[in-house]
Amino acid sequence: MSSSPKLEAFLAEPRNIIIVGVRKNGRPHASPNWFFWDGERFYISTTRKRVKYRLFSRDPRAELVVDDATGYRYVAMSAIVEIREDVPAELSRFRAIREKHGRAVPPDDELAAELIADDRVLLAITPGPPSAWRAAGLD
Repeated sequence: MSSSPKLEAFLAEPRNIIIVGVRKNGRPHASPNWFFWDGERFYISTTRKRVKYRLFSRDPRAELVVDDATGYRYVAMSAIVEIREDVPAELSRFRAIREKHGRAVPPDDELAAELIADDRVLLAITPGPPSAWRAAGLD
């Protein structure tokens, strides 16, 4: 699959991305998340207390699925996760996730304080090349 206007529009819609990582015992761990796609990377907000933080701190490999069950559309891919812990440096991406999903966003100083109080980090997820993505309904 290659990047296309239909794919970009699909990824811009407010929907969940399922991120799958590998636990220490080899079993998969999957969780749905809000996300923002900037054309190169997916961004997910999480906390240091969540399983995702521990998983991807140990092993950055991930599988991703974004789907639309009612429209029979999806895209899936392999990816590498980088954990970004500098909240002020990533504030625009945290803001973009919230705006995309219709959540109110306070002024930057309040948002940064809230994110830091929640012990939030940003998962910056780089997918493999679009030619390796699997998809349906987005041609």
